[in-house]
Amino acid sequence: MPTSVRVAIVVMGVLAALLLLNGGLLWAGFDAAVDRIVEDVEDVTRDEAENFVMLSLVPYLVLGVVLALAALFLPRRQPWARWIGVAATALLTLLTLFSVLAAGGVTVAGLLLLVLSIAGLTSLMARTTRQWVPSLRSDG
Repeated sequence: MPTSVRVAIVVMGVLAALLLLNGGLLWAGFDAAVDRIVEDVEDVTRDEAENFVMLSLVPYLVLGVVLALAALFLPRRQPWARWIGVAATALLTLLTLFSVLAAGGVTVAGLLLLVLSIAGLTSLMARTTRQWVPSLRSDG
């Protein structure tokens, strides 16, 4: 197994763990997060705050599950795992960039996600990874 594949597997696994842990903690503290938004932001109803927290939670949980599956099946040389990993890390890169721009600054967590997602994307697109993982197209 090439080094680029190993790096991609480790990075996708770490990203999956971070996203699922973040989602789990947010889910466990759902009411506290909603209460804090209602208290801190003027003219926000509880329903709007709940919708905001859910919209923040769901994409990261879905990406965490997808990255975990890609990290699990890439060592088995499944072509779909590589492409799902590429799509998930690219989407995570865009979401992280958007949240950094929207927040007006970089947080440690945002920087970590950005660096890891770029590393994963680079490893998944590397020539050695492309050569090691079979093509999606069948030759027959």
